Formats: sequence, structure tokens, C-alpha cells
Amino acid sequence: MNIVPTIGMETHVELKTNSKMFCRCNVAETEKPNENLCPTCIGLPGSLPVPNKKAIEYITLLALSTNCAITNDGMFHRKNYFYPDLPKNYQISQFDLPVGTDGSLEIVVDGEFGTVEIERVHMEEDTGKSTHIGSGRIDSATSTHLDFNRAGIPLVEVVTKPLIKSSKEAVAYIEELRQLVIDLNISEGKLEKGNLRFDANISVAYENADELGTKVEIKNMNSLKSLEKAIEYEISRQTKMLKNEEIIIQETRHWDEKKEVTSSMRSKEGSADYRYFSDPDIPNMILDEDFVTDIKKDMPLLPSDKRNTFIESGLSIEDANSLGKSATWIGELYNSVSNITKDSKVSFNWITGELQGQLRKLEKATPPTWLNPENLSEIISLVKSDKISFTSGKEILSKLIDEKINPEEYAVANKLIQENDTEEISKMVKEVLDENEEVIERISNGEQKLIGFLVGQVIKLSNGKVNPSVAKELLLKEIEQ
Repeated sequence: MNIVPTIGMETHVELKTNSKMFCRCNVAETEKPNENLCPTCIGLPGSLPVPNKKAIEYITLLALSTNCAITNDGMFHRKNYFYPDLPKNYQISQFDLPVGTDGSLEIVVDGEFGTVEIERVHMEEDTGKSTHIGSGRIDSATSTHLDFNRAGIPLVEVVTKPLIKSSKEAVAYIEELRQLVIDLNISEGKLEKGNLRFDANISVAYENADELGTKVEIKNMNSLKSLEKAIEYEISRQTKMLKNEEIIIQETRHWDEKKEVTSSMRSKEGSADYRYFSDPDIPNMILDEDFVTDIKKDMPLLPSDKRNTFIESGLSIEDANSLGKSATWIGELYNSVSNITKDSKVSFNWITGELQGQLRKLEKATPPTWLNPENLSEIISLVKSDKISFTSGKEILSKLIDEKINPEEYAVANKLIQENDTEEISKMVKEVLDENEEVIERISNGEQKLIGFLVGQVIKLSNGKVNPSVAKELLLKEIEQ
């Protein structure tokens, strides 16, 4: 009987606000520890929290964008637990009345559409940061330093239903969610900066089992690659245990980046362990219909909308998905170029392949202002019409990135225009064949790769001006005769 995995994702998104969730402390990055603090965010007696309106607007926008039902009369709760990086000994969060419930997010996996169901979207405050001196691990550190600059920064937690079936689906979901928060302009979404952090809940069970297997939570994954590897490892570990009839313990496990294994951290808490209760210092959060309607008005074009637009232009689902997760200027350039060239695939390849590739080599984030849809389309048109070779097109593009030029004028001035006159090319073909009778004989005996050698000879004879495809066609015609 097959063993199938079940995966649920918990993702924390750091919101891009100017101040913290319940106080006016600055959230700007600083190298100086414990600089952006006040009595409220470190929980001093007598301090009172005041919710950040902008953060509430952002989380409502995210909930709407993930097709959630909005809780109009919600509240904040205290989640009670003790960690050194939690200065109040509780975290202000939400329990049974989150901002959004029962949503969904469209994803693309292996060129096909899929859907991840979302259980809840709720708001909470971030904790401080612990730095373990020595090994970097708490179990072998010589000391631990605490920095509370991050404590109180607004977070939104997005929790999926346990319906994800593979590491590929989980990665595709995180990619989609990341692009969504970037497009909504509510978070930078940078994994390396901790703007977006995620945990995976994994269980395995025999196919058609009445219940899911025992849930294990995996933490400390800081990249999409880590997420994929950690899930695959944990599925393999639990599968072996299930086959061997070993007991799988509900626990939280640590992903070791170097060893690429998970290890036990602590027993997994349930909601009862956190002793949730409504925060007595914060009134109910009323999100009335007028407020929600105003948020909807400001909703930008979502990644799924952009993807569908690219598909309608003629791109495959996979190419459209890739383009939708690129920088905004790339998608805009593609739309303009494909409208001019009327060739979606070729436009996509030139922009995402050649143009981006050359920019990366030059360590440039964007093309120069003079590189516009018109002159890029002109290069593409010159190549498509066989006026210049693909190699010459790349040369002209490189020059255009460097300075403002007219592509066709540059091609003419630098003798890049290909010879397409079949009569003239035929003369050169006959000359090459007359000088390579031995090669012709070998081709007749089955060595077809030597055709390329003859094409090269024709190009050489023309000083690089001959269209290779025309030369090859004429060579084959002459040899067959």
C-alpha cells in the first residue's frame, strides 16, 4: 500500500510599515542592537498597545487577495509562552477570530495550474532576535545575545490547510505568496532578510487511511532550496518509520543546513498550551463594509491576473508564470515588444534570455533608458527576417546596452547584413564543393555532420555575410544532384 505525505505551511510575512505594530518605534534597519525600543514593545508595566492602522490595512488587503472571507468583528489575543526573545512573556496575536479565513491561492507546478487552500490569515507581532555566540546553535553556544529591535514589528501569518502533497507544491506556493506580497507592496518579501519566514508541518499515512499521520513541524528553513530539501528528507524519515512500525512523535524539528537532516528541538505545543485569551488592553478590531470596500479599491493587478494576461498573449503557462515573477519592468517590456513583433515566444526569449543575461554579466539591474521596446523589436525583426544572424543580433544588443544606437544602421555600418541572394550564394557553394570532393564523398557515405563544415567554408568565403540556413539548403541541393 502506498504511503502519501500531507503538508501544511505556516508563513510569517514582515509588513512594510514605518512603525511597529503597537507602538511608534521605528522599524528601520540598524546595526546598533536594542536601539528602536520603548516601554510598550518591551512590555514594561503600565505601557499600553495601540494598533497600527496601516498594518491592519495591509493584512486586510492580503486576506482579500487570497480570496479569504473577512472577519468584520475580530479581536487580538495573548499567546502565552516563555522565550528569552519575547520580552512580555506573551505575544499579541489572534486566535479564533483571524482577519481572513477559508481562502485560496492559485499556483503553477510543472506547467499546470493548482490551488492551495488557505485556512487563515491573521496578524501578530514579531519577537526579538537571539544570536547564539560560538557555534550558532543554542545547544552548543557559549552565550546568547538578545536584540529587541525586531520585537513588535507587524507580521501577518498565512496558514494553509494540510492539503499540499509534495515539496514542489510547497515551493510553488511560497513563490506565489512571495510575489503576491511584493506586488501588493506590503512587504519586501526578501528571504535573505527574513521578511518572509516559513515552517512546514509534515505527516505521512497509508493511502486511503481514515486519519492523517502524526504532524511534525520543521523550522529554520531560510530558502526555497532548504524548504524543498527539508520536506523531502522529513517525508523519507517518516516513511521509513511508518514502514518499520515505529512511533512518530508530534514534535518540532530543526533543519540542519550543513548536514541536510532534521533533528529534534522540542515537543510540539498545541493551542491549549499557549493559554490564549483576549487582550484586555486592545478593543475589538471592527472591519466594517466601508473599510473593506476602500481596501478593495486600492487592490493592484495580482500575480494570477498578470499570468493570465501573458498566457492570453500566447505564452505557455510555465513561461507566463516565470514572467509574472520577474521584475515589473520585464513584464512591461515584454507586453510592448510582443505587441510590436507579434511573436510572444521570441520576444520572451530575447528579454528573459539575452537581455537579462547580458545585464547580469554587467551587474546591471535594469537596461539603460534609451533601450526601448522599439529598438529591441528592431533587433528581433532583423534576426527573424534573416537580415542578420542571431549572433549579430546579440552583438547589436550588447552595443545598445552600452550606448544609444540605431540597430539597423549599426548592422549596415559594421557589415553584419547577411547575403540572401541565392544566385550569388550558389556560386560560392559550387566553389566550395569543387574544393572539397573528398568531404562530399564522406557525406554520401553517411557522415552528415560534415555538412556543417561545408557551411562554415561558404561563410568564410563570403567573409561572414552569407545566411547559414540559405547556404545549407543550397549545399544539400547540390550534393543530392
